[in-house]
Amino acid sequence: MSDASSRSPTPTADEALHTTLDMPFEDAVPFVQIEHELADFETVRVTRLDQMIAGMLGHDDVERTALIVVCHPEIAHDALQIDPTLAGMLPCTTTVYERAADDRVHVHHVSATKAIRDLGCAPADSDEAVEDLVTKTGEPI
Repeated sequence: MSDASSRSPTPTADEALHTTLDMPFEDAVPFVQIEHELADFETVRVTRLDQMIAGMLGHDDVERTALIVVCHPEIAHDALQIDPTLAGMLPCTTTVYERAADDRVHVHHVSATKAIRDLGCAPADSDEAVEDLVTKTGEPI
């Protein structure tokens, strides 16, 4: 077993987008969803992860956490043009959550296209197309 604490973060994790919002959780989730939609992302689903865990496992110790699953049609199209198997890495998910240690609502997003690049999921001859995809992904976000 490896010691994760001794490793530096991968580029994808290191480049993740994180911010905090000074608003109630109930307002933050639709706010973040609308911000994605204004950037031409289609909402696939909004799920309350804490409620799912409580309902299915009976655990009530999970802080409020929402998953906002979105997909940008142009980015999805370009990913599919590279290789149809990349659809398994889509869509993108942004997490909205609370922490007991502070009074802020956290918003965290890891780029699916950067993960495709960093995990080597695309065919070896598509490096340039993947980099173009990563660049394009950063434009609307």
